[in-house]
Amino acid sequence: MALFKRRPADAQAAAPTGAAGAFGVGMQVVVRLDRSRYPDSMVEDPIGVITAPGELVGSALYAPVVGKEAVWVVHFEEPFYGLDGSGPHESARVSQRSLEAAPES
Repeated sequence: MALFKRRPADAQAAAPTGAAGAFGVGMQVVVRLDRSRYPDSMVEDPIGVITAPGELVGSALYAPVVGKEAVWVVHFEEPFYGLDGSGPHESARVSQRSLEAAPES
């Protein structure tokens, strides 16, 4: 059962454009996992909603942060188990480069 509903297409179209403005609180996203260490993992990339901005510098749960990079707090639709078997995670701090807008259904 999904806890979050997809935003209407016109609401996403109204979002600011550009690398810094493409993401924001309330946006539904897919977290693209770094599978370089776990290439055979069958875990699907989790879907969630950005619930808070993170920090510009620091660490994220599933990808190392290099330099100043936006990090967002993402709450997952379903509890998520990491590629390494950790979890279940209900939320995580995720670097912006690991996020992509969730496809429209």
